[in-house]
Amino acid sequence: MTDRIIVATFDNANAAYDAASAIKDLKKAGVADFKLKAGTMVSKDENGNISVLENKVRNPLGTEVGVVSGALIGLIGGPPGSVLGAALGGSLGLADDAVTGNFDEDFVERVSGDIRPGTTAIIVEADEGSTRPVDDIVALGGGHVYRKAAH
Repeated sequence: MTDRIIVATFDNANAAYDAASAIKDLKKAGVADFKLKAGTMVSKDENGNISVLENKVRNPLGTEVGVVSGALIGLIGGPPGSVLGAALGGSLGLADDAVTGNFDEDFVERVSGDIRPGTTAIIVEADEGSTRPVDDIVALGGGHVYRKAAH
């Protein structure tokens, strides 16, 4: 299995909530090669402001994932996202400079281009073998999936 940051974007919050629930239930569904570590759901309103809708953090990984999520939100959200990213990641006592190196410019551009006003995104860290279970869940909700190896 590979430790990955997975970002899934959706045009509406209902589809994102349904996908988040299905991703959480993968273990119950018998998918042995998927282990959810932590996740965040964010939305971008019509004015471009990003807000956190839901958070699932599992210690001891929670601090790192919070910083990674915060850094990614800061990178994709522009100035409003930077404030939220600092709040998510910086409040945990870690500098997000240490994690922004995890995201190359191409990854950030692809993700930020898909997080338009009115969209909702799920950001998770998971150990993942096959990508198919998450890909199928996201496709069912009409979303797009992006992956980056964590660390």
